[in-house]
Amino acid sequence: MIKKSKLSQTLDRMYSLHPKLIDFDLSRLKLLMKKFNNPQNKLQNVVHIAGTNGKGSTASFLKKILENHNLSVNLYTSPHLINFNERIRINNKLISENKLVKILEDVELKNENRPITFFELTTAAAIIAFYRHPSDVNIIETGLGGRLDATNIIENKKLTIMTKIGFDHIEFLGEKIEDISREKAGIFRQNTPVIIAKQKYLKAQKTLLAYAKKIKTEIVDVENISTNIILGLSGDHQYENASTAYTAAKKIFPLISLPRTKLALKQTTWPGRIDQIKHGKIVNYRKNITILDGAHNVDSAYALEQFLNKKSIGKWNLIIGMLKNRDIKDFVNIVKTHINKVFAISIPETESSYTPDEIIIKLKKLGLEVIPAKNLENAIKRAEKDVPLLITGSLYLVGYTLKFNGTKIN
Repeated sequence: MIKKSKLSQTLDRMYSLHPKLIDFDLSRLKLLMKKFNNPQNKLQNVVHIAGTNGKGSTASFLKKILENHNLSVNLYTSPHLINFNERIRINNKLISENKLVKILEDVELKNENRPITFFELTTAAAIIAFYRHPSDVNIIETGLGGRLDATNIIENKKLTIMTKIGFDHIEFLGEKIEDISREKAGIFRQNTPVIIAKQKYLKAQKTLLAYAKKIKTEIVDVENISTNIILGLSGDHQYENASTAYTAAKKIFPLISLPRTKLALKQTTWPGRIDQIKHGKIVNYRKNITILDGAHNVDSAYALEQFLNKKSIGKWNLIIGMLKNRDIKDFVNIVKTHINKVFAISIPETESSYTPDEIIIKLKKLGLEVIPAKNLENAIKRAEKDVPLLITGSLYLVGYTLKFNGTKIN
């Protein structure tokens, strides 16, 4: 039996404190943070990011631009792909396991076994880590929603950013785009400038602008970067995320240098987002391109489809695993014209994942050949080596694939 690390043991205990993964109620976290003398009120230069798609990419571009201007940056994102430490970066480095365990144990002790969600505990840990290890800028990404998201206990913000809003987590945020937009706009604060990225849905744009005007906050127009600039992240949609990040960087640091910014945009990495696998175990099975992408909703499927259109290298084999709260049929239908055959798998260690048989039932009307595979390795082996391969459907699947591949995330 493999002995679990101290961090894994600590995280396991924290998972057990609340039966529900998501439970919107900020009172639990506020009570806990009060016992730490409210460090969330003492953080400087907080940039708070909400949205449906593009939060992580925008945060990564912004972080790299600021670092290339000699500013130190702390970053909190979710979920992690391989190791929990990925969620908390302190001054350009993943938080060390020792520091993280110490903070989590402090949080656990002060919480006194009261019911609290896992995300609330990890948000508390990130805020305490940022307070104990100050930086010039603290970038914090919401987990889900905005108004009642655990990260929204922070009142004093330098800047808020809203990335593209789409239909996701409607069971929590509402079925109308206006309802989703209002929930996410809950991160806005009076007298705190807001940058609203280009929106796909006009009703989302109108709702966000109306709310910002209602609370009398400055709306900063996005300054678009040239599509001639080379980005470190693939896909045309990343120019919108890079433009949002560039606009934010200028607001934080008006004396921004264009050469340093261009270099930062080129150097930006964010694993599992239209990510070509060039090294590792998977390459040994393959003779053609393998792309890994964490797309898991309809709007991200459109971004993926745009990439496949531009790549124009024939039909792809698709390995897909997805959570049951996602519309897998609509997702695959968007990229269907690019697909040769589909290999359906369950996402390992994920109870709420579709089974291969459930995926076959969901996709049977699309006219695609759908083959059940017992696991990721089996699917990769059965997919023709010479045919381009796309692995997508969930960030959890991305994480498992990177782990299987032996990829290290720094």
